[in-house]
Amino acid sequence: MVLGGVAAGIGGLMVADKEIRDVFQRNRGATKDNIADGLEVAGASYVFLAGHLGLIASGFWFRENEAGDKLFRVASLSLEAQLFTEATTGFVKIAAGRSRPNKKRGSLSYRPFKNLSFDRSFPSGHAARAFTVAAVFADHYPQPVPFLAYSAASLIGLSRIYLNEHFSSDVFAGAALGFVIGKALSWRHQNPKEPWIVLPMLPDGGKGVGLSVQYRF
Repeated sequence: MVLGGVAAGIGGLMVADKEIRDVFQRNRGATKDNIADGLEVAGASYVFLAGHLGLIASGFWFRENEAGDKLFRVASLSLEAQLFTEATTGFVKIAAGRSRPNKKRGSLSYRPFKNLSFDRSFPSGHAARAFTVAAVFADHYPQPVPFLAYSAASLIGLSRIYLNEHFSSDVFAGAALGFVIGKALSWRHQNPKEPWIVLPMLPDGGKGVGLSVQYRF
């Protein structure tokens, strides 16, 4: 039922993608542009990676303290979730091959596996990684952390529509994907005896991404 609801939400937004895009573009302004540009940088993969490394280092430095040890463990889990999301999102982008709205090819331009480029619209990588990290931290910390994390993730996702980098359905799909990955890996670490292991994989040669699935008997 949940999967069907998500699919219905994506489908419904795809129907309205052009209209939603036009509304955002008609309401642009200099101040809002600057805010959206800042959110775009904040949601970049290298910023999240640097943030994770900083939190891991801080937690490790204060690991003898309970709060430091918890930060180290949660940040390490969040980094793992981000890497998993980057690989999964990259694969889906190539598989869908949807053109970005700023390419002006319309909302129904799909070229699956046309070329091995991550510069595709579906799903939004910014939204996916933001909601992945938000889901992990929200699972391990009390309020106001969940509220702040999901609010920041939502703003990052909305900035992608505002900047004409993604359609609304791209952002919704990325947010849903990131949320599921973050929750799943968080649950997986809390239940380490589960036999299934799914990890991102970079093939030899550095071209493309994939997933490695293992089952322990």
